[in-house]
Amino acid sequence: MAEQGNLYQKLIVTAKELLDRGEVLPGTIHELAHIAEVDPDAAQHCFASMEDLDEGLLYHAVVLLNDSLRKGMIGSASRRPDMQLRSLARSYSEWASDNPTLFRLLTQGLNGTFADDSALHRFTLSMRDLFERKFHEMCDLGILDPKTDVPKLILMLHCLVRGGNIVIIERATDPWLQQDERAAAMMAADIFDDFLDCVMSAHAPRAKIMATETTMN
Repeated sequence: MAEQGNLYQKLIVTAKELLDRGEVLPGTIHELAHIAEVDPDAAQHCFASMEDLDEGLLYHAVVLLNDSLRKGMIGSASRRPDMQLRSLARSYSEWASDNPTLFRLLTQGLNGTFADDSALHRFTLSMRDLFERKFHEMCDLGILDPKTDVPKLILMLHCLVRGGNIVIIERATDPWLQQDERAAAMMAADIFDDFLDCVMSAHAPRAKIMATETTMN
C-alpha cells in the first residue's frame, strides 16, 4: 500500500514539475511513467488515463490550498468572523502566488465544466458554505444587519473571486496592471479587504447607522 502511495505521489510530482517548466504533459500514462522512471504497468494502475491524472493534480492542489486556508483561519487569532475571512483571503492569495502552476490548473478547472463528484465541485461548494456561514455569524454578532441579503453577498463575492483569480494569473501580462508595483497576493488581499469594508459599511445594523448619522450632524 505504501509503495502504491509513493508511486501516486511520484507521478503527480513529475507531472507538476513538467508543467512548472512550461512543458506539455505527455499523451499517455506510459509516457509519463517513462519520464518518472517508474514501472508503466504499475503507473497505469494508479491512473487509468491522463484525464484521471488531471483530476489527481486538481485534487492535489485542492488539498494543499485547503491546508493553507485552514492555517490562515487559525492564524487570524480572532473569533470575529470578519477577521477570520480577511486572514483566509490573504492565505488564499499568498498560496496562489506561491503555487502558480497548481493555481492556474484550479482556475482553469473552476472556469470550466466539472463533475458533481469532482474535487473542484466539493471545493467550490465548501468555500461557498464557509463564506455563507461566516456572513451569517456576522449578522448574529451584530456586525451586519440581521436582514442582510446574504445570498446576494455570496453572489457578489463569487464574481469577485473569479475576477481576482484571473488577475493573479495574468498579473505579469495584464496591461491594466503594469504600472501597479504591488505583488499579486497583496493586490488580491487589498481587494477583498475593500469588499468586506464596503459590505460592513453598507449593511451595518440600523442602530449603528443612526449613531453615525447623529455624530455627523
